[in-house]
Amino acid sequence: MVANMTLMEQESRDIRLVCVRLENIPLTAVYEAGGFEVSQGDRVLVNTESGQCVARVIGFADPAKIPELENISPIVRPLGAEDLERLERIRHKERECFEFCQQRIAARGLPMKLIRVEQFFEENKITFYFSAEGRVDFRELLRDLVERYRTRIELRQVGTRQESAMLGGIGSCGRELCCATFLTNFQRISVKMAKYQNMTLNPTKISGLCGKLKCCLAYEKESYANLIENLPKPGRKVYLAEGEATVVSINVINQTFVAKLSDRRFVKARVEDVLTEEEFKNQPQRKPQLPEPEPSVSAEAGADDGLPMEPLVVPQQKPKKKRPRHRGARKKRSPKA
Repeated sequence: MVANMTLMEQESRDIRLVCVRLENIPLTAVYEAGGFEVSQGDRVLVNTESGQCVARVIGFADPAKIPELENISPIVRPLGAEDLERLERIRHKERECFEFCQQRIAARGLPMKLIRVEQFFEENKITFYFSAEGRVDFRELLRDLVERYRTRIELRQVGTRQESAMLGGIGSCGRELCCATFLTNFQRISVKMAKYQNMTLNPTKISGLCGKLKCCLAYEKESYANLIENLPKPGRKVYLAEGEATVVSINVINQTFVAKLSDRRFVKARVEDVLTEEEFKNQPQRKPQLPEPEPSVSAEAGADDGLPMEPLVVPQQKPKKKRPRHRGARKKRSPKA
């Protein structure tokens, strides 16, 4: 048994796994190098469920962390000079197919948006990716494409997230879209993730180019969920050294909160400042300190100091001068008797 385990571990160490990303479709997969010397950034030919596709090596994987190694297929080969020439011819044909399909969509008035055209490396199948709000009857369009290219044609509808991943773009952060660069799958994003991070629930602020909630809201979901458990929820009553208070707002990053006391004062406290009910009752009661009265100034203040009193001089107000009437102003006529 031990010998078998040692043999399996030795075989897993000899296997070299590469992570690749398909060029036409933003999907990642793991393949075996198959004895080829490849490095990051190289173009390789791989087998997929639909056919052979061109992919780019983006990194390497640890065999110990990949389950079911026997189901991983090897890469076909790295692209050579002939393969690159063939790939250039395929890309030129994809552009020509895209223009023709656009013309037929406009001619038939179909409510659909063409996104991308993909032709497999064997050149025996062409896939047209499009997006639409609902179901589209594209039977006439499919007939036009088959008559033009005389090969297998597939029209595949994708969602708005897949559309953004295929087209790419620049997000509000100023960087290229995550779905078009490194994301392998789309997680389920909810508004609750934005609430955890105290973000403004403005659709234009928390939505991406696809119109859906941003994928980056899920990056720090677990961290915020763990931090928010330590803080009291808004509206909850807590005991502080200043008295009993109600939580108004919280700051997840700083682990602080703002509470309102019974005398309508607002205090800022930390999680460590919260007392239990027993600690609050057992703490010594402090008498409220009244503000000291301000010293009043009287006319006899000088007599107590032993200084001669000076008579108070009240400034006389000058009589207001009448404004001279403007020369051009007319005099009011007295009414005739």
